Amino acid sequence: KFDGRPVMNRGSLVEMAVPYGDVNPPYQRKCAFDVGDYGLGYCANSLELGCDCLGHIHYFDAYLNDIEGNPKLIKKAICMHEEDDGILWKHVEYRNGHNEARRSR
Repeated sequence: KFDGRPVMNRGSLVEMAVPYGDVNPPYQRKCAFDVGDYGLGYCANSLELGCDCLGHIHYFDAYLNDIEGNPKLIKKAICMHEEDDGILWKHVEYRNGHNEARRSR
């Protein structure tokens, strides 16, 4: 929760293992994300405005553990953003000139 309001109803982290058909390590089991191969967050890095995240952004720092279990701070490891995807719909009432528009986000 943030400021007494729920931020996410449901979240998940999925891993996909891809069999490449090669019996030699590490190709017999290769993962599309870093969780299975390296551990959760091992490949995380600091994000940059305009490069990694666009739109209205709030950054979060994250504490992960190193190989010995000690905490490691990564500044701006997570970004929550809202992207404006243009106008979703617009309606104009020709009789009185009233118009309404909704953005696609």
